[in-house]
Amino acid sequence: MIEGKVVLILFGIALLICLEGSQSITVAQSQKLPGQIQLERNKSLVRRWIEEGFNKGDMKVVDKIFLETLTINGHPISRDNLKQGMQYRFAAFPDLHVTVEEIIGEGDKVGIWYTAEGTQRGEFEGISATGKRVTWFGFDLLQIKGGKISAGRFIDDSLGLMRQLGATLSTPPARQ
Repeated sequence: MIEGKVVLILFGIALLICLEGSQSITVAQSQKLPGQIQLERNKSLVRRWIEEGFNKGDMKVVDKIFLETLTINGHPISRDNLKQGMQYRFAAFPDLHVTVEEIIGEGDKVGIWYTAEGTQRGEFEGISATGKRVTWFGFDLLQIKGGKISAGRFIDDSLGLMRQLGATLSTPPARQ
């Protein structure tokens, strides 16, 4: 009988330790929660730019989610400059569609790996409309401050895109 009581007491102590430990885990998780919520908001902001801005062609979203002046690849530009760049792509590829393949975030930065596709119906980088359906990929690293996108670093497979449109590389002329 005494052995049974000892086992029950030990089980009770172990249960209390476990419950206290789970409370500590819950407290630790709740302390991380505000940062996680902000990170999800930042990711949502970037997804909104892609979905509304590129896939629906809504330029108004740029005014809502970007700072008036932002930095792109180290150069300050205005939101209007950003919209002009997007409209240039739409003129060349009216059916442009961007798919976010992966999205990651840390602190105030969000990165997206994407695939873009469209049919060239207008001039692009000096190449007249080809009617070709093309696909390219890229990575954007965006910084968010005060709930708006403040900076971006963009890289994409421009060479692969240009090759699909029929561009070729040539060697530079020999120096004399």
